[in-house]
Amino acid sequence: MSNGFLAEPGGILRIKYLGIRNSHEGLEDAAFTKINGGTGAATAQLQANTTTASITKLGCLAGSVAAVKGSGVLGAGNGPTDAVVGLYVNDLAGNAYESSSAAASEKGVYVHGFGTYEVNIYETHNYAGNASILANYNAGDYLYCSQNGLLTVEEGLNGGSASAGDVIVGIITQPPTASDPIMRFNLRV
Repeated sequence: MSNGFLAEPGGILRIKYLGIRNSHEGLEDAAFTKINGGTGAATAQLQANTTTASITKLGCLAGSVAAVKGSGVLGAGNGPTDAVVGLYVNDLAGNAYESSSAAASEKGVYVHGFGTYEVNIYETHNYAGNASILANYNAGDYLYCSQNGLLTVEEGLNGGSASAGDVIVGIITQPPTASDPIMRFNLRV
């Protein structure tokens, strides 16, 4: 919309078949201040990401990975060995002109325990941000947590070999394509 009302994009998590919906009080400050894209992004991988390129909204986005960040505290995941608990249902910072329930309550709503979901945000480039990995998303592939708290097919934090501690977050059932950038997967955490 041209008047700015809800014009700022964010993440989308579409629930096809619901697993378990949960909430947890105690969100780290970074859950509301995390930069999600553009030139201000902290990593080259996130700067190159095409699914988050136009997102200026701060904080964890719907469809991003929720992980344990301390005793009683959740935040964004930042690697394949994180203590992943699920995926956020809503953008934690909310949208302009609507209530921001996560900021008000310090509770982040997330899904876990299987189910089928679709997302519009995921990693599009390798760890260094210099090569597209979109062709690597195939039906049946495992999904992991990237350094940016997004889903990725790259194993290991630097896209190298998987280690024994890598957490499989999901399995792709419908990969993104040029004509349909939404990715469908079965959640496994």
